[in-house]
Amino acid sequence: MCTRLVVFFLLAAASLPVGAQVVQSDNRLFVRPWVELSAAQAEHTLLEEARVLLSGMVYGWSFDYIPTNRMRQVGESFTLTPIAQIPWGSPRLRVIETETVDTRLWARASYSMDDAESARRASWESSTADLSQGEGKSGVMNGPDAKTQSFQDAVRDAIRMDLRTRYLDAPRQIRGDVVLWEDPMAAVRSGMYRTVVKVKIVVRELVPYRIF
Repeated sequence: MCTRLVVFFLLAAASLPVGAQVVQSDNRLFVRPWVELSAAQAEHTLLEEARVLLSGMVYGWSFDYIPTNRMRQVGESFTLTPIAQIPWGSPRLRVIETETVDTRLWARASYSMDDAESARRASWESSTADLSQGEGKSGVMNGPDAKTQSFQDAVRDAIRMDLRTRYLDAPRQIRGDVVLWEDPMAAVRSGMYRTVVKVKIVVRELVPYRIF
Protein backbone atom coordinates (compact mmCIF):
# COMPACT_ATOMS: atom_id res chain seq x y z
CA MET A 1 0.00 0.00 0.00
CA CYS A 2 1.45 3.41 -0.91
CA THR A 3 2.27 5.91 1.82
CA ARG A 4 -0.44 8.33 0.70
CA LEU A 5 -3.10 5.65 1.08
CA VAL A 6 -1.81 4.78 4.56
CA VAL A 7 -2.08 8.44 5.58
CA PHE A 8 -5.58 8.63 4.07
CA PHE A 9 -6.74 5.69 6.17
CA LEU A 10 -5.37 7.23 9.35
CA LEU A 11 -6.78 10.68 8.68
CA ALA A 12 -10.19 9.20 7.93
CA ALA A 13 -10.06 7.19 11.13
CA ALA A 14 -8.99 10.19 13.18
CA SER A 15 -12.22 11.96 12.25
CA LEU A 16 -14.15 9.40 14.30
CA PRO A 17 -14.46 9.92 18.06
CA VAL A 18 -12.12 7.75 20.09
CA GLY A 19 -14.06 4.91 21.66
CA ALA A 20 -16.82 5.07 19.05
CA GLN A 21 -18.93 1.95 19.21
CA VAL A 22 -19.03 -0.23 16.12
CA VAL A 23 -21.73 -2.88 15.76
CA GLN A 24 -20.10 -6.22 15.02
CA SER A 25 -21.82 -8.19 12.30
CA ASP A 26 -21.43 -11.92 11.71
CA ASN A 27 -18.91 -11.44 8.91
CA ARG A 28 -16.62 -8.82 10.48
CA LEU A 29 -13.51 -9.33 12.58
CA PHE A 30 -11.84 -6.68 14.73
CA VAL A 31 -8.35 -6.18 16.10
CA ARG A 32 -6.72 -3.39 18.10
CA PRO A 33 -3.01 -3.27 17.22
CA TRP A 34 -0.50 -0.75 18.55
CA VAL A 35 3.02 0.38 17.74
CA GLU A 36 5.57 2.67 19.33
CA LEU A 37 5.45 6.17 17.85
CA SER A 38 9.25 6.09 17.64
CA ALA A 39 9.11 3.20 15.16
CA ALA A 40 10.11 4.00 11.60
CA GLN A 41 6.99 4.42 9.47
CA ALA A 42 4.74 3.88 12.49
CA GLU A 43 1.53 4.17 10.44
CA HIS A 44 2.71 1.62 7.89
CA THR A 45 3.82 -0.76 10.66
CA LEU A 46 0.45 -0.41 12.39
CA LEU A 47 -1.49 -1.31 9.25
CA GLU A 48 0.84 -4.23 8.55
CA GLU A 49 0.25 -5.61 12.05
CA ALA A 50 -3.52 -5.29 11.57
CA ARG A 51 -3.29 -7.07 8.21
CA VAL A 52 -1.19 -9.92 9.64
CA LEU A 53 -3.45 -10.43 12.66
CA LEU A 54 -6.66 -10.36 10.63
CA SER A 55 -5.12 -12.73 8.06
CA GLY A 56 -4.31 -15.05 10.96
CA MET A 57 -7.92 -14.92 12.13
CA VAL A 58 -9.28 -15.74 8.67
CA TYR A 59 -6.68 -18.08 7.15
CA GLY A 60 -4.18 -18.93 9.88
CA TRP A 61 -0.79 -20.56 9.49
CA SER A 62 0.67 -23.98 8.91
CA PHE A 63 3.21 -24.93 11.55
CA ASP A 64 6.12 -27.33 11.87
CA TYR A 65 7.18 -27.98 15.45
CA ILE A 66 9.99 -30.08 16.89
CA PRO A 67 9.77 -30.00 20.71
CA THR A 68 12.89 -29.94 22.86
CA ASN A 69 14.04 -33.36 24.05
CA ARG A 70 17.13 -33.11 26.25
CA MET A 71 17.44 -36.89 26.70
CA ARG A 72 17.78 -37.31 22.94
CA GLN A 73 19.74 -34.06 22.55
CA VAL A 74 17.10 -32.62 20.25
CA GLY A 75 16.77 -28.84 20.13
CA GLU A 76 13.48 -27.04 19.67
CA SER A 77 12.44 -25.81 16.23
CA PHE A 78 9.27 -23.95 15.30
CA THR A 79 8.14 -22.33 12.06
CA LEU A 80 4.90 -20.57 11.09
CA THR A 81 3.96 -20.18 7.44
CA PRO A 82 0.91 -18.10 6.39
CA ILE A 83 -1.69 -20.19 4.57
CA ALA A 84 -2.97 -17.07 2.82
CA GLN A 85 -3.00 -13.34 3.53
CA ILE A 86 -5.29 -10.38 3.06
CA PRO A 87 -3.71 -8.31 0.27
CA TRP A 88 -2.43 -4.81 0.84
CA GLY A 89 -5.01 -2.24 -0.13
CA SER A 90 -8.01 -4.52 0.35
CA PRO A 91 -11.10 -2.28 0.60
CA ARG A 92 -12.54 -4.72 3.12
CA LEU A 93 -9.80 -3.93 5.66
CA ARG A 94 -10.56 -0.61 7.34
CA VAL A 95 -9.08 1.48 10.11
CA ILE A 96 -12.06 2.60 12.17
CA GLU A 97 -10.30 4.78 14.71
CA THR A 98 -6.85 5.75 15.97
CA GLU A 99 -5.64 7.01 19.30
CA THR A 100 -2.30 8.17 20.69
CA VAL A 101 -1.66 7.09 24.28
CA ASP A 102 1.67 8.13 25.81
CA THR A 103 4.29 6.87 23.35
CA ARG A 104 2.04 4.53 21.38
CA LEU A 105 -0.22 4.76 18.37
CA TRP A 106 -3.28 2.53 18.66
CA ALA A 107 -5.81 1.61 16.00
CA ARG A 108 -9.07 -0.26 15.79
CA ALA A 109 -9.26 -2.13 12.52
CA SER A 110 -11.95 -4.31 10.97
CA TYR A 111 -12.11 -6.79 8.13
CA SER A 112 -15.32 -7.76 6.33
CA MET A 113 -15.13 -11.40 5.30
CA ASP A 114 -16.69 -12.62 2.08
CA ASP A 115 -18.87 -15.74 2.06
CA ALA A 116 -15.95 -18.12 1.50
CA GLU A 117 -13.93 -16.56 4.32
CA SER A 118 -16.93 -16.61 6.67
CA ALA A 119 -17.43 -20.30 5.88
CA ARG A 120 -13.75 -20.98 6.51
CA ARG A 121 -13.88 -19.27 9.89
CA ALA A 122 -17.12 -21.09 10.78
CA SER A 123 -15.54 -24.44 9.91
CA TRP A 124 -12.93 -23.85 12.61
CA GLU A 125 -15.66 -23.10 15.12
CA SER A 126 -17.60 -26.26 14.35
CA SER A 127 -14.64 -28.58 13.80
CA THR A 128 -12.78 -30.71 16.31
CA ALA A 129 -9.99 -28.13 16.47
CA ASP A 130 -8.65 -27.60 19.97
CA LEU A 131 -8.82 -24.19 21.62
CA SER A 132 -5.60 -23.34 23.46
CA GLN A 133 -3.98 -20.32 25.08
CA GLY A 134 -0.30 -19.44 25.16
CA GLU A 135 2.04 -16.70 26.31
CA GLY A 136 5.23 -15.52 24.67
CA LYS A 137 7.86 -12.94 25.48
CA SER A 138 10.88 -11.27 23.96
CA GLY A 139 13.20 -8.57 25.23
CA VAL A 140 12.55 -5.03 23.99
CA MET A 141 16.29 -4.69 23.34
CA ASN A 142 16.08 -7.51 20.76
CA GLY A 143 15.12 -4.95 18.15
CA PRO A 144 12.11 -4.12 15.97
CA ASP A 145 11.14 -7.77 15.51
CA ALA A 146 10.87 -8.44 19.27
CA LYS A 147 7.11 -7.86 19.37
CA THR A 148 6.57 -10.23 16.45
CA GLN A 149 8.80 -12.80 18.14
CA SER A 150 6.76 -12.61 21.34
CA PHE A 151 3.62 -13.30 19.27
CA GLN A 152 5.14 -16.30 17.53
CA ASP A 153 6.41 -17.63 20.87
CA ALA A 154 2.86 -17.31 22.25
CA VAL A 155 1.48 -19.37 19.36
CA ARG A 156 4.18 -22.00 19.92
CA ASP A 157 3.39 -22.06 23.63
CA ALA A 158 -0.32 -22.57 22.90
CA ILE A 159 0.51 -25.54 20.65
CA ARG A 160 2.87 -26.97 23.27
CA MET A 161 0.24 -26.63 26.01
CA ASP A 162 -2.33 -28.37 23.82
CA LEU A 163 0.06 -31.26 23.11
CA ARG A 164 0.66 -31.74 26.83
CA THR A 165 -3.05 -32.37 27.38
CA ARG A 166 -3.27 -34.88 24.51
CA TYR A 167 -0.06 -36.92 24.59
CA LEU A 168 1.87 -38.47 27.47
CA ASP A 169 5.15 -38.54 25.52
CA ALA A 170 6.37 -35.63 23.44
CA PRO A 171 6.43 -36.57 19.73
CA ARG A 172 9.44 -36.15 17.46
CA GLN A 173 7.68 -33.69 15.15
CA ILE A 174 4.23 -32.15 14.71
CA ARG A 175 2.74 -30.48 11.66
CA GLY A 176 -0.62 -28.83 11.45
CA ASP A 177 -2.65 -25.66 11.08
CA VAL A 178 -3.41 -22.95 13.61
CA VAL A 179 -5.77 -19.99 13.43
CA LEU A 180 -5.88 -16.93 15.67
CA TRP A 181 -9.20 -17.08 17.50
CA GLU A 182 -9.24 -13.74 19.34
CA ASP A 183 -7.46 -10.42 19.18
CA PRO A 184 -4.18 -11.08 21.05
CA MET A 185 -3.17 -9.10 24.11
CA ALA A 186 0.28 -7.49 23.94
CA ALA A 187 2.01 -5.38 26.59
CA VAL A 188 5.47 -4.31 27.71
CA ARG A 189 6.47 -5.28 31.24
CA SER A 190 9.92 -5.22 32.84
CA GLY A 191 11.62 -4.61 29.51
CA MET A 192 9.83 -7.50 27.79
CA TYR A 193 7.15 -7.72 25.13
CA ARG A 194 4.56 -10.14 26.51
CA THR A 195 1.83 -11.49 24.26
CA VAL A 196 -1.11 -13.75 25.11
CA VAL A 197 -3.01 -15.52 22.33
CA LYS A 198 -5.99 -17.82 21.98
CA VAL A 199 -5.79 -20.10 18.96
CA LYS A 200 -7.52 -23.07 17.38
CA ILE A 201 -5.25 -25.98 16.44
CA VAL A 202 -5.56 -28.93 14.07
CA VAL A 203 -2.74 -31.49 14.03
CA ARG A 204 -2.25 -32.87 10.51
CA GLU A 205 0.76 -35.10 11.12
CA LEU A 206 2.43 -36.42 14.25
CA VAL A 207 5.73 -38.29 14.09
CA PRO A 208 6.55 -40.31 17.23
CA TYR A 209 10.10 -41.19 18.21
CA ARG A 210 9.57 -44.92 17.85
CA ILE A 211 9.76 -44.83 14.06
CA PHE A 212 13.32 -43.45 14.10
